[in-house]
Amino acid sequence: MNVICLEGPHGSGKSSLSSRCEEAGIKILDEAFLDLPKYALHPQTLTMELQWVSNWFQRILKKCYDMQENRNEEDPIPLFIADRSPFSAVYYASNGKVLEPVIRKMIQELKEKANINIITVYLKTEKELLWSRVLARLEKEPERKNLNEDNRKFLDTTVEWYDNFKWDQTINNNKQSLKSLRKQLLTLAYTW
Repeated sequence: MNVICLEGPHGSGKSSLSSRCEEAGIKILDEAFLDLPKYALHPQTLTMELQWVSNWFQRILKKCYDMQENRNEEDPIPLFIADRSPFSAVYYASNGKVLEPVIRKMIQELKEKANINIITVYLKTEKELLWSRVLARLEKEPERKNLNEDNRKFLDTTVEWYDNFKWDQTINNNKQSLKSLRKQLLTLAYTW
């Protein structure tokens, strides 16, 4: 099973590209962090982000198991597009960098022991275009201000982190059509 994880800051096109892939019949694994139960801890504490990471891997394992139960030998290799990877927690969790080696080891283990190939793809977007997308989305979804999405300095810091993190692949998402991006992802999924 191949899992392509779309990464990038808010406004980079992850959700739009995921939707376009879903329209084409590709299975999607959404980020699901908004569905986490409310506890005494902020969602971006290390404890809560670790819970999100564990849930992410559990969902991947369940999808893999379900697909193997219903798969014929002639079927193509199953493909999922994931809106975010566990590496998001490395940035968003307080003290999240302690999670990176554990996540890398878990990804390696899934590949070696369960034949689940996880590919992280950073949707790199020019900062001004990114900011204009964020502002447009805030008009429609003002509640996203609660996630600090209205803070330009936070966005710039986030972009810097994404630009410097080690991703498997980077795709420019400045002026490309969603159809073109989807085609690149599919090529990547079966040639990686």
